[in-house]
Amino acid sequence: MGNTLNFSLQHQRGMSYWGWLLVIAVIGFALTCASKMAPAYVDARYVTEGLKSLGENPNLENMTTGQIKKELSRFFLVNNVRGEPTKSVKVVRGAKGTVVSIDYELRQPLMYNVDVVMKFNKQLDTAKPELCCDALIDLEQFRKRD
Repeated sequence: MGNTLNFSLQHQRGMSYWGWLLVIAVIGFALTCASKMAPAYVDARYVTEGLKSLGENPNLENMTTGQIKKELSRFFLVNNVRGEPTKSVKVVRGAKGTVVSIDYELRQPLMYNVDVVMKFNKQLDTAKPELCCDALIDLEQFRKRD
């Protein structure tokens, strides 16, 4: 009985040096990825909130393109959203309503020559404001005109 107990205790020594090194490396990589990519996702959340607040505006259909962009710029300024989201606002007017689109791509250097590419496409269609922020239509056809 004592020999069996001694044998099982020898196999319960815990992780080795290499095991701990692997765990620390994986945690370090995950923290690096999170610290590099989190700001882009925070900005995307504010873009969504900005479009939702714009969709709640009862005068949205009567606003000019410049007024819509100014309203979003004001929201972005208050919430400290800078860069690509603020430059990518497009307003397309159609027979059934207005589509406000914020479609952009961010390239974030991760380490050395490895980059992470994040794509965001948020849309507000005044004909379907309850579906806010999902990309409903392809605005690629309108980009050729801009």
